[in-house]
Amino acid sequence: MRTPAPGPRLLFLGLPGDRAGELAALAVRDARRAVRLRTVAGGPPVSEAAVGSWELVRRRPRQPRPEPGTPRPSPYKNLRITVLPALTPDASAMGAQPAGHDGLVVVTGAGERAWWERRLLFHHVQRALADNRAQRIVLAVTGLGRRAGAAELAEAVRPWASYLGSGASAGRLYGVTVPVRFPGGARGTRPGVPLLWHLGADSELTPRQRRLTDARLAEARTSGSPLALREWERVDRVLHAAPVPPDRTVRVTVVGAPGAGRTTVLAAAHRVLGPERPGLWLHLPDPGALHDLITRRRAREEGTTPSTPGASSTPGTPGLDREHWHFQLADGTVPVMDVDWLEADTRGARPDLADRVRDSQCVIVAVDAGLLDVPLDEGRTAELRERTGAATADELIQAAATFHRDADGLPPQVVLLLTGVDRLLRDGRPLRTRAGLLDDFRRLVPAAFAPGVLTALCPVSAGTGETDPPTGVEAPYWLLLLQQLRREAHRLTAVAAGEEEKAERLRERAERRKETTSRWNPVSRVLGFADGRRADRGEGRARAARDAAAANGEIEKLLHRDLRDTTVLLGGEPYGTGSTAGS
Repeated sequence: MRTPAPGPRLLFLGLPGDRAGELAALAVRDARRAVRLRTVAGGPPVSEAAVGSWELVRRRPRQPRPEPGTPRPSPYKNLRITVLPALTPDASAMGAQPAGHDGLVVVTGAGERAWWERRLLFHHVQRALADNRAQRIVLAVTGLGRRAGAAELAEAVRPWASYLGSGASAGRLYGVTVPVRFPGGARGTRPGVPLLWHLGADSELTPRQRRLTDARLAEARTSGSPLALREWERVDRVLHAAPVPPDRTVRVTVVGAPGAGRTTVLAAAHRVLGPERPGLWLHLPDPGALHDLITRRRAREEGTTPSTPGASSTPGTPGLDREHWHFQLADGTVPVMDVDWLEADTRGARPDLADRVRDSQCVIVAVDAGLLDVPLDEGRTAELRERTGAATADELIQAAATFHRDADGLPPQVVLLLTGVDRLLRDGRPLRTRAGLLDDFRRLVPAAFAPGVLTALCPVSAGTGETDPPTGVEAPYWLLLLQQLRREAHRLTAVAAGEEEKAERLRERAERRKETTSRWNPVSRVLGFADGRRADRGEGRARAARDAAAANGEIEKLLHRDLRDTTVLLGGEPYGTGSTAGS
């Protein structure tokens, strides 16, 4: 037998108890009976924590006769299946996940899951879609009862509706939702040939096998379910790991003193900004960082001490917190923005941060709200500037703003992050007004209110659980989008101004040539005509750039609706439609 041609590679993954390994084994068994697959190597996983894989070979349909002189292709083709049966936190922290797969089976149970378990599953699905060639996906729902119908299926896939059904994902994946019932349970869908060939090999099925596949999948779809109602649109191109463009990579520098709750707020934002919510969500490609944030948040909700090696058992202990984070803001399955997040202690001189702050799109100054329970006076201002690291932050922001002002650019955005704002409440009534807090920050960080600097006051609370949820933690990420829109509008305006200036010079040159040379000179007429055409094209590009900048302005107005509880200032004056300074 000649060497088999490479065939589709399929990946099964699920959480503990969702029977991903059993589902894969059942699918392989049914496919072997129906399509005459032969196992070459491998088998099911030996345990829920282990990875299992099969390598199977099957005879392909009749191939066209090759061209004379070319080798005859093998009539056999490989099929490789890999199973990650149980995505536990420990297994996730190790970061082992196979790559190079064409199809993805996500096994999700119909019962309730903790938020961090769902986050692990979403994390691995996002990695599989980015690191593999996966264009097709099956959402296999297990654990449905004997009398389960459309309502139960819809509830089971509800967390996936925003992630897989968002506008950014439509047209990029071809998938279907399959309610799975195992032998011995209620009557329902039996996975097998339809499930496997739907993922990777339907282009090579015989007409009879394709009819069987379509019929079996039609029985699996149940009307009334948000994802089982339809198949996602098939496209010719494959969703691949395309890097985020450089202009969408955002550098964020978080300055302040350890113990101000910088990482705690980041963990709370990761808890709130999940893929099951509509809009953007926060994805950490690094499994170690993901495990770290999940552990921190779970420890806060459970009232225990984080056991992660990178976590700090004492909030104010320096040197134990992770300082550098890399994550993405994604819309559904599509990455929108890469975020390079650096946390730095600025209690003292930090000349090494000058270049970093200058190249940052956003500088976050974190201050513990407990230090501002009473208005600042001149005596406390100097002490708190050193204690909170605001003095060094002020110098860095001022130097960056001066640099960008001289270069005709936009200075970094400044976010005044007031952490633990629940400590400024007494009997449900606030101890301070926003106007008073802004006055305090004008003393602490005067450079944040300089002309041309976009500044936002974000009071946040990390919360402790369901009864005390986080508040305001998503605002800094909407502000990142706001800054990117402003930077893009600034760039487009500069492009439009340059094109208009160039077009004006071309028209002036054409007019001078027309006045100084004979109109019967053919060379002069051709050159003048060419200058006029180039000027027309430049004016067209200028109009397109200004239209794009105006569209960015309209999007910015919509974004201000999400920032209505955030005070945004430009040069110390109210900007946009956020809360007024005195509210």
